[in-house]
Amino acid sequence: MSKNDEKNAGLENIVSLAKRRGFIYPGSDVYGGLSGTWDYGPLGVALKRNVMQLWWKMFVDDRDDMYGVDAAILMNKKVWEASGH
Repeated sequence: MSKNDEKNAGLENIVSLAKRRGFIYPGSDVYGGLSGTWDYGPLGVALKRNVMQLWWKMFVDDRDDMYGVDAAILMNKKVWEASGH
């Protein structure tokens, strides 16, 4: 088994465990699903929230040279082009 196969097998095991324990569910599962998307279950929501709070504390709250901004995802095309996207 190659390293890539081992990596994929490990990721598949993690995803399988997360699904069984209610952390994540396939997106739009009730309506036939949507490939490549996931919905968060109760434990997934709590985990995501904890990670976001820790990230915000480390990179915004604990620094004097950083300020938080929450901008829209939908923006004029020129904004995305100017930022290199």
